[in-house]
Order: sequence, then C-alpha cells, then structure tokens
Amino acid sequence: MRDTEERRRPDLSGRLVLVVEDNESCAEAVSDWLASCGARVQTADSVQGALERVRTTSPDLALVDICLPDGNGWDCVDRIRRATELGKALRVVAITGYPERDVAHEAAEHGVRYVVTKPIEPDALASVLDACLLTAA
Repeated sequence: MRDTEERRRPDLSGRLVLVVEDNESCAEAVSDWLASCGARVQTADSVQGALERVRTTSPDLALVDICLPDGNGWDCVDRIRRATELGKALRVVAITGYPERDVAHEAAEHGVRYVVTKPIEPDALASVLDACLLTAA
C-alpha cells in the first residue's frame, strides 16, 4: 500500500474490518492503514480463516483478495454469505491485482459492488470505503 504523504482518512472508529489477504506484507500494510483510521482489524489468510472469523465475530466490512490459497475471493464471499445471518448483509470490497474491468462482472455476480486494485492507493481505498459504508447506512 502506497502512503507517502498524509492524506484524508475515513473515520472507521469502532468498526470491525476483516482483511482476507494471503500476501503478508499487503495484509499488514492494509491493516495498519485501517487501524490508523480507527478501525479494529482482524485478518485471515484463506477462505477457511475468513469463515472462522465471521463465525466468531461480526465484522462491519470485509476486504477480500480475489486470489486465496484455498479458493478464490468469490468462493470466500459466497461462503461467508451462507455461513451466518450477518454474512448476507456484509459489505465486501474485493482486492485484486487484476484490472477492475476484468473482475467487475464476477464481482457483481457475487454482490460485491466495490473493487480496489493493487497496488492499493490510500485515496482510492478511502473513497471506496466511504462509498461502501454510506450505501449501507
């Protein structure tokens, strides 16, 4: 995540955000940035890890990588949505190294309205989080 200067950060105070990302440095950078916005952050590095997290906590939002070691991000989203009552309404942002236009159709098929491409730009993530949280308010 590139963050070379101080930029506007969304207010995520008290929100629980689940970051599902198997690239440790990416997960750490995104988690640190979210924490600096006031979020409580949990991480998972697989579909199974994400399912375990949502069964024991109630995240307000999930950032899910498209490529995971035990499935893809769409598998993860679908399984989360079926796993708990909360999952049906969970706001999800897809994270991907693919161009957004290449995943937009699949994202829509899985109820994911927001996609952020890597390398993740803080301003782009801030805008997506603002939009995502506003639409569900």
